[in-house]
Amino acid sequence: MNYSIISRFIALVCCGLLPAIGGYADQSSQDELQLDDLKVLGSPRTTSQKTFSIPGAVSAVGENRKMQSLDSVVRALPGTFTNINPTQGTVSVNIRGMTGFGRVNTMVDDVPQTFYGTSSNSSSKYHSENGGYGPSSQFGVMIDPNFLTGVSVTRGFSQGAQGVNALNGHSNLRTIGVDDVVFADSNIGLLSKYNYGTNGLGQNAMLAVASKRAAFDNGSIGAMLAYSGGKEKANYKRGDGTHSIQNDYVRRLDQSPRSWLAKFELSPSALHKIELAARGYQNSVGGRQTKNSNYYLRYKFDPASPFIDFTLLSAYTDNRQLYDNDANIWQLDKAKTDNRSYYLDINNISTLHWQDFTSSFTLGSSVMTNTYAKKALGVNKDNYDYTPFSPVGRQTIYSLYLINELTYQNFTLNTGLTYVDGTVRGHKGSCHALGSSDNSFADLGCFPKNAASMKLNSKSLQPSVMLSWDLNPWFKPFISYSQSTRIPNTQEVFFNNEGSGSMNPYLKPEQAKIYQIGFNTEKENIFTDNDFLGFKLTAYINHIKNYIHSQSFYITRSGTRITDLNHPDLYGDFHAQMYINALNPIKHKGIEIALEYDSDTLFANLSYSRQKTALPLDVSSSIGTGFGTTSITYLPEDYATLTLGGRFFERDLTIGSIFKYTGKSRREVPNGLEVDKYGNDSQALPKIPIIIDLYATYRLNKHVLLKASVQNLSNKNYVDALNSLNSTGSQVGTDRDDNYVYSFTNSARGRTFLLGAEIRF
Repeated sequence: MNYSIISRFIALVCCGLLPAIGGYADQSSQDELQLDDLKVLGSPRTTSQKTFSIPGAVSAVGENRKMQSLDSVVRALPGTFTNINPTQGTVSVNIRGMTGFGRVNTMVDDVPQTFYGTSSNSSSKYHSENGGYGPSSQFGVMIDPNFLTGVSVTRGFSQGAQGVNALNGHSNLRTIGVDDVVFADSNIGLLSKYNYGTNGLGQNAMLAVASKRAAFDNGSIGAMLAYSGGKEKANYKRGDGTHSIQNDYVRRLDQSPRSWLAKFELSPSALHKIELAARGYQNSVGGRQTKNSNYYLRYKFDPASPFIDFTLLSAYTDNRQLYDNDANIWQLDKAKTDNRSYYLDINNISTLHWQDFTSSFTLGSSVMTNTYAKKALGVNKDNYDYTPFSPVGRQTIYSLYLINELTYQNFTLNTGLTYVDGTVRGHKGSCHALGSSDNSFADLGCFPKNAASMKLNSKSLQPSVMLSWDLNPWFKPFISYSQSTRIPNTQEVFFNNEGSGSMNPYLKPEQAKIYQIGFNTEKENIFTDNDFLGFKLTAYINHIKNYIHSQSFYITRSGTRITDLNHPDLYGDFHAQMYINALNPIKHKGIEIALEYDSDTLFANLSYSRQKTALPLDVSSSIGTGFGTTSITYLPEDYATLTLGGRFFERDLTIGSIFKYTGKSRREVPNGLEVDKYGNDSQALPKIPIIIDLYATYRLNKHVLLKASVQNLSNKNYVDALNSLNSTGSQVGTDRDDNYVYSFTNSARGRTFLLGAEIRF
């Protein structure tokens, strides 16, 4: 991708075309387009406050001005967490203990993200990491936080295109647009951000320029170009005074991401709106260059007819990895990957009124193709065929969805039906003989015997229903039931640590049945004029059938495939780490609480989650005896975030404190597979203390905002939950009697100071 050409083109649009068109445009002011139809009680509500009008487990947060990391922003939402993998340079959203493509549909501007990253060995050696780690893989989103204006999450009840291949829910990261840069009374605008942090956080900055003018018949035209970059060091001082560089895992983890974003908006009239967007991201981390390119077209037609509210979204995404010359994937080198996805969603909303009934009916369809390709050089053909690095394949997902929202007086019945047709394609090599044995893999469950192009197809019908009652501002109960599915990923079907002997062309889709019950409170003018109180309580039970996880399989001399490594008749060193469907359903249950109070001078926010999950661990996730796929994902037993603060000097000065509580958490055992177990085991992390952050913002005027923060104020030494580096080889050793000795030295940052500013005019 030639970024300079694109930059020049967008600059031409911003600086050349707009003034020319503006000369013929109507210079009268145009009312701001109101995209959000959420119920507003008094003065305009914030993004998070609006969620208390929505029944169900829905959370959202607006632009981050507290100088928190994107992981911290997401973790502050109830029922939502992140899986941190410092070797990836991405964000991986975790909903109720699940993460990854298909289990959580993570989107950027409504476009699903499919990147599956794999870092290299922490050094160029093989099986000689000296306390380091081997390759590590995880689904994640490459996005610059400076471009984000908010994050929204829906847990357990998904409908429409966003609910397709979204087993446990979906999240959406929203990026800035023209109206976030240009003031309503201006035709041109500039937005800049700068942040600096001590203790290795370094600096990052963003600059956006945009122009918007009235044009045509009550229409408008606008364009924006933004660029962002930063530097972050992996070596930082921990709460105990030591530095992270004392652990080998900091190799190849410094980051210098660069990102750009361009948008072009055209409204020929009040009936039509066209948006073109392009976004690029590149980084160097984990021994390779990562690149993301995304382009989308969004068209909306709303002729003020009750029968037509039409939306089209078409997108193309390209994710690439190019490995450094000295980087290895086990013994593979000169590696690169390419993940391309195409996405199309078309829907129309019709609204009907009859007496006291109002019906909003949505009919839509979506299609997505998702392809993974790779190139690498192995020591020999067997080395290439038997190293599960970015398995190659293609997914195609078609959907047809119906949603009907029927309102009668204070009752709302939301029903939905989604039809999904999913296909996974890939190549499975021929089954071959095992060493000198006369038994081929064909006799041991390997099918088909000859090489073949495999096609796994599945169809599902997913109903959903939610009943809510707007009884009064204090009590708005809701209850829901929904079904969802996830088709297998190519990384699961074609996992090849034993070549074709570890592939599973019989994998079935995961299926979930989710029950939720709860209520909202949304009340203003309680203690003072125009104050706000919001409360949301949700309880849920989730039954998952055919849960996909990897398990170890061995072979006996009689040719039987077994899971017992201690079997006396074990043959050879065959060890297939195969993905299978769990025989028994998996059960999740929990409660989630969101509380918010806001007045002119005081504010408080609380999110609390408590859950019970029992997910089997993937044997392939271990670095010791596996291949570094996504590690442990189930959430801490409970966790909470409390924000308290006040506003002073006519609300220009805001001072706040953030308290982060994390309950009992676990990690995967660093030494990997235990001989007397069928899969990997987990162990408890040391107790995580309450982490306190302070922040302050001061608005000099409408153009300048100053920011400051102290993170980990008490300088606590702790190990963060769901960090993949908690389970590297640096965390285990042996004593003189060859007994395992475990350590917990993957500590988070100690006390860190941050300063920042935003300028907009």
